[in-house]
Amino acid sequence: MINHTLKLQLHEGIQLHLVQSDKFKTVLFGLYIKRPLSEEEVALNALLSRVLDQATAKLQSTQEVSQALDMLYGSVMVTDVHKYGEKQMLQLKMQVPGAKYIGDESVYQGVLELLNDMINSPRLVNGSFDPEIVQREKLGLIDEINVRKDQKDGWAMSMCIEQMCPDELYHIHEFGTVEAVKEITPQALYAHLRKLWETSQIDICIIGDYDSDKMADTVKSALKFERTQLITLPREQVVFHPETVTRYHEKHEISQGKLSMGYRINVPYESPLYTSALVASVLLGGGGSSKLFKNVREKARLCYSVFSRLEKHKSIMLVYAGVDFENFDLAEELIHQQVEDIKKGNFTEEELDIAKYTVLSNIQSVSDYPNSYINFYYNMLITNGSVDIEENLKIIRAVTRESVIESFADIKLGAVVRLVKEEEHA
Repeated sequence: MINHTLKLQLHEGIQLHLVQSDKFKTVLFGLYIKRPLSEEEVALNALLSRVLDQATAKLQSTQEVSQALDMLYGSVMVTDVHKYGEKQMLQLKMQVPGAKYIGDESVYQGVLELLNDMINSPRLVNGSFDPEIVQREKLGLIDEINVRKDQKDGWAMSMCIEQMCPDELYHIHEFGTVEAVKEITPQALYAHLRKLWETSQIDICIIGDYDSDKMADTVKSALKFERTQLITLPREQVVFHPETVTRYHEKHEISQGKLSMGYRINVPYESPLYTSALVASVLLGGGGSSKLFKNVREKARLCYSVFSRLEKHKSIMLVYAGVDFENFDLAEELIHQQVEDIKKGNFTEEELDIAKYTVLSNIQSVSDYPNSYINFYYNMLITNGSVDIEENLKIIRAVTRESVIESFADIKLGAVVRLVKEEEHA
């Protein structure tokens, strides 16, 4: 699928990653601005991701931006923020038809110039961001922060992270708080943009079928950078051995209980055991053949839904279950038993093979679409993993019963969160 990759350093702290592939008929541009996760700027980054694509000095409204994208053969743009461990990434992506299919090499110059204008020449009013745009996007971000609590599954897991990591940066949500968003001014937001562009480590990833030398020249001519003192991005701590389990109940107007359990895996992503831990998590709760689904949901009928999820960058595994209120204790006990069973090797070869097949299928599917592949590529890039899919498939196939058991040898339950209804809590 990947013909070749090329990495170039454009400036200090700015890397260009050219991923050449003839599988896709589109070219996907990804611009990643890397920041440490912090209370001081997390809301600024989240709001900035919403303001950047609204207008530029040349394109004075969202309508004009939309028209410009249409003129670039229906290009699609997405701007957002994501949390990777204790780092926050401000991401700008643009997808455009490949030049060889539309017969217009200038399309790449147009895409990169638009990206450059959004960062270096945004629409300004009196030297700062347009107050109307900022206010509109602040209200949208505040609504999205508020609605998090209405999405009970995600809220339970979010609260589990907060309870398990109260003194770690990882407890911070990538959108920030309503209070922090309200305090942001157009002046402060524009000053923050300038600071980000000058001090951040930046990755530019381009995936598709194109001439690498020409693309590198186009990037160099279209994107303008100013560099000052770069920030550092320290590696987050991932090994923890909690002495006690933090337990937290929160009252909600709900008809079904929500249970989330947080485990410290204590296996860093660079460890040879990480892939085995990933397989172990899927074996535990990665689908209809998992131990949680078969034993907790189907046999014991203690929950309506149940799954586990591995947080790669922080070596945390979250388990979620929707349960009847009277079944909280039983469900928690049986879920923990499944974890202990894997730790002790109480699983069949068939269960292990199904879990490995699931992980293999997930990796193979990332090459089906440019966006899923660029997400995979960038995730592996920032964790020093192999970006070669075949190499990853070999590593998964090499996982053994012994390595799965070893990967769970140091697992520790860190937090249990229950969302309960008012009278149940009382």
